Amino acid sequence: MKPYSVVTPNFKISSGGIRVMWGLYGWLLAKGQIVNVNTKYPDSDFVAIYPEIYHGNPMEANTVVRYILQKPGMMGKGTPGTRSFKPGPTKFDPKDKLFAFSRLYLKNLPESHYLFLPIIDMHLFCSRKGKRTKKFYYVGKGKNTNQHPSDAIELPRMQDQQELADMLNDCQVLYIYDPVTALSEVARLCGCRVVMISPMEGFKKDYEPGMNGISLYKDDGVKLNYTKFRKHYNGMREIFSRKLDDFIEITQK
Repeated sequence: MKPYSVVTPNFKISSGGIRVMWGLYGWLLAKGQIVNVNTKYPDSDFVAIYPEIYHGNPMEANTVVRYILQKPGMMGKGTPGTRSFKPGPTKFDPKDKLFAFSRLYLKNLPESHYLFLPIIDMHLFCSRKGKRTKKFYYVGKGKNTNQHPSDAIELPRMQDQQELADMLNDCQVLYIYDPVTALSEVARLCGCRVVMISPMEGFKKDYEPGMNGISLYKDDGVKLNYTKFRKHYNGMREIFSRKLDDFIEITQK
């Protein structure tokens, strides 16, 4: 059995990509695999799993896996749009084994190479069925942020998950400028419908969690079937578990 090294920045609750990498580490452990984080093994016959922001193969592993968590080149070291930002690679070695978190980020992969990992705590993020009195908007990586109602309140990129759950349980509708963010799933798990103002190309067709409760570009009043969405999201965990078995088989070859 080849061991795995999951290569990732330190855990950060506000980063969906980092949470996915740490989540993958936990799932591999649960599957009985030998796995560590940011570990260079003495024997090079191991599998290094890099998110798409990493250049090269710093772990010097014989088997390199690229887990594409965003459009290649969109993210990297530093903050996009600043002078210090260094984007990740847009092309990869033909020998690398490519897997994508979503079809939004990389097309034409075999079905077994799409690994959408649901990372949201469904016990914390749930609807308490109370009265909803507010509207919020979230910017994230978005632009042209003047298309929400004047009475909407900006939702900060907060660290406290309980506070986020509380705010979304008081929210009727969340306007999102970020082209794609797990917040659209978090909101719906809390019973809040969503307006994606500037969705990524292909969002309606390729976004794995689906369009239940989401309006595109403007608020069309699309209703959220809360029970159906939670059932769908929970089912995605079972799908991931099965596909992770395929991932292990492919990467162990």
